[in-house]
Parts: sequence; structure tokens; C-alpha cells
Amino acid sequence: MNENRNQQSISRRKFLAYLGSTAATAAIASSALSPLVESAAASGSASPAAVKPIAFPQLAPQKTNRLTVASGYIASPITDPSSLMSNAKYIRQVEYWQGNRENTGVLWACGQTVAHEASLSDSGSLLIDIQRRHNGLWTKSDSFRELNANSRLAFTGPGKNARSLNGASIAQGVWSNGYGGMTPWGTMLAGESTYNKGAHIAGINPQSYGWTAEIHSADTGITAYKHTALGRFSHGSMNIAIAASGHAVVYMTGGQVFFKYVSRGKYDPAAGIGNSRLLEDGKLYAADLGGGQWLELSVEPIRRILGDPSYRMPAGVQRLREELLGLLKEQADVLAYAEESALVLGATLLEHARGIALHPVDQSVFLSQTGNDRAGHGHGSIIRILEKNNDAAATGFQSDQMVTGGLRSAISSPGPLAFDPFGRLWVATDITAEQLHQGAYAPFGNNALYMLAPSGDAFDKAQAFAYAPGSAVLSAPAFAPDGSIFAAVCSLENAEHNAVVAITKA
Repeated sequence: MNENRNQQSISRRKFLAYLGSTAATAAIASSALSPLVESAAASGSASPAAVKPIAFPQLAPQKTNRLTVASGYIASPITDPSSLMSNAKYIRQVEYWQGNRENTGVLWACGQTVAHEASLSDSGSLLIDIQRRHNGLWTKSDSFRELNANSRLAFTGPGKNARSLNGASIAQGVWSNGYGGMTPWGTMLAGESTYNKGAHIAGINPQSYGWTAEIHSADTGITAYKHTALGRFSHGSMNIAIAASGHAVVYMTGGQVFFKYVSRGKYDPAAGIGNSRLLEDGKLYAADLGGGQWLELSVEPIRRILGDPSYRMPAGVQRLREELLGLLKEQADVLAYAEESALVLGATLLEHARGIALHPVDQSVFLSQTGNDRAGHGHGSIIRILEKNNDAAATGFQSDQMVTGGLRSAISSPGPLAFDPFGRLWVATDITAEQLHQGAYAPFGNNALYMLAPSGDAFDKAQAFAYAPGSAVLSAPAFAPDGSIFAAVCSLENAEHNAVVAITKA
């Protein structure tokens, strides 16, 4: 026991201290863990030594009705409020061509429907072709590929043709894709919410959405699937790691529960998009942070627990014991009611988990929670999870609270996360419109995009790089090799603020 604790202490001291050194920066820049830097160096257009961390003077808290970025930088919109999918809440750059196409790229955006609207075209995901003009500003071309509520997607995995999906093998549309991700084999992921007003009005079976869609893109269009093996819940951020054993591991937030999926098969770099099959067959787990273990979502133990008449339903589960027992007859049912099943097994009830990021050196997992002011944790936190033996497929882990929201850390309600190639953590905050500028939240101003630099065994105080307008929020950033940053501005209160922007040096 003491030996394990010592090992954890050594790991925690070294991992951020390592990043703080010049040697660490060079190691990150030249490793496969930093694909943007690696691709720039491999193309000959840049060398690792030429790539430098973005430097900026931090902003004071802003309460204006406009997007504000650090001095020395400018923000230019790539989409405007009238553009399809301009209310994207998640943005990630997924392709960046070099050589003859060095001034072009593609952005992948997932969009979330505005709460009071029900338009079928306001849900879904979009691939946006972009190009950089001679003046240095990025603009979108007329070429784009979209996936929306009118699209048809095949189900895969245990839920296909299952009772819980009314025997369906095809899903109608993607709905409320607030967040997404990217696979190591070059496809995109879009996570759905379990409720959408448009789907409800259209009479779509609620069990057909709330899943993860995988998108295969080509110049001529999009092919997509919904993978039921990854579970049905209101999906937040997601990230994929390849375990030392070769298994694909998908980390996912669900608001109340932190999930992990481990594929049965192993990743084959030569198989390309054939690796998509890894998302069709595997095991789904939920995190017990206190116990340091991943709990496998399996129908037998869940039915055994629910079969006890004296069992009291845990916080976060709204259904009666008898009702849930009647719903969970087979494994496909457990996946369809993943969050309730996880909480029954003893998974940790989280406080609005939003962001996930994998550290570029050791692949440890960073998880953000925006917090719960009623429980006295209104400013949220960021937790680091270190898998046992650094194996992403392990069933045990250790966790540590790396950032506690509040005045001391200079950040409140951390949401989407991203690491840049230099191991610096970027955090977009998600203070609700009702809390913004009120009481304990007043000192933080509008929601912002912060950078946290590693320092020893912790992070320095958060430095504000950009502030969203009004009550809007910003997405996690996407980093281009030339130093450009892409992000989405999302407001459910004022559609005029919605845009995808490129932030570049002035």
C-alpha cells in the first residue's frame, strides 16, 4: 500500500515538472503524441525548434457584449449567425494540408439546437472547408459536408435490432450534437443528447438518439453510423486512447457519470477506417472515483441489485426500482439506460462533468466539472486520472484534484478542455446565464478561454486569453501549426453571437 502511494507521489511530482523543462518541450514537439507539431516538422515547413508556445498578455475580467481576445491577437469569424450550424458548441480542427495546400484546412463542428427552436437543420455536425487569405485571415469556402436530422444512420453493436430500440437497425438523424471528438484512424465522433425538442415534435423514438455517431468523410459526402456499444446518455466531450495492449479506449463524459469504453479487438494502423469495427464490440465502464475502479456495465449484477426490495435508488436516478428492473432485461437495455445503470452499480455522481483531455506525454486523463453551487462546490474542479500501470484499458486507477475552481485558481466552472502541443491546459468556462456576474461568480466576468501553464507538480493560476460576448460560452480550442487558434462561440440566449472564429496574431 505504501509502495503504491510512493509511486503515485513520484509520478505526480514528475509529470508536470517534466513538462516545465526545455527538454520536455522538445520531447513533446518531436513525439507522435503531438500530431500537429509532428506533421508540421515532417512536411519540412517547420521544425520542432521553430514551433513556440503561444505567448500573450492575460486579459482582465470582461463583462462586455463582444468577443474580446488578448492584445496582439485578432478574432475573425469563419461562420456568421445566418450560416448553417453556426450555433456549434464544439469545434476541432481535424485536417490540415501542407505543401501546395498549406493555406487550406477542414474544421469539424458539432452543433447543439437552440432550446426554444425545433428546426431539423439546427442539429447535427458539419465539415467546413477553410482557407487562409493573403491578409492572413481564415475564411470558409462554399464547400462543406453536413450530417443532420434528415440523415439516416445505421445502428451497430448490441442495440441493433434490439428490444430497447424497438427492433430498429436504422436511425433517423443526429440530434443536439453538443460535443464531438476524433479517432486515431481519421474519422469523427458526434455525441448526442438524450432529449431534443425537434425530435420530440417529429415523433422520433427517443431511444434512437442519445448515442455516439461515427462519421466517415470523403470529398463527395459523409457516411455515418451510431455505435450502441458506447452507450446512450447525454454525451459530453470524448477522447480516444490506444492502450499498450492495442485496444481502443474511448473516454466520455455524461454530465453525471464518467464513462470508458474498451474495445474487444485491437487497433491496426494499417487498417485505416477499418478500425471503426472496434467501436462495435467491447465493454462499457463507469468510474467510481472514490474506489479507484472502473465498474463494468453488465446486466446480471444490475438486475441482482435492483431485485432486492430493500434497495434504495441512488441520487441521480429518477425512475422507481421496479420500473428500471422492468426495463433492464438484456445487455442492450443496459446500454440504452447507461447512466441509470452506472449509478445503480455505484458509479460516482459527478457535478456537471463537461470536458476531457488526454495529456500529450503520459496520456493521463483530465476531467472537468462545472460544479454544484447547492452542494457548496459552485466553482467546479479539474481532476486528473492516472490509469493503473499507465494502461488505458486497466480496471483500476488513481485520481487527484489538479485544479479547484475559485479566486485562488482564477477560474470558475471549467468546461471543455484541450492540451496544446506544449502540455499547457486550455479551459473554456461554462458559468450559467443565471449565475453570470452574480454573487460569488461576479469577479470572473463573462465566460472565457483560459490557459493554465504547468509549474512543478501543479498548474499556475489561470490566464485569460479570450472572453465570450454576453452570456455566451467558448468551445475548447483547436490549434493549427502556424499558431492559429479555432474556437466556437455559442449562445443559447442571443443567436447573433454564434460563430466559429479564427484567432490569429495581429
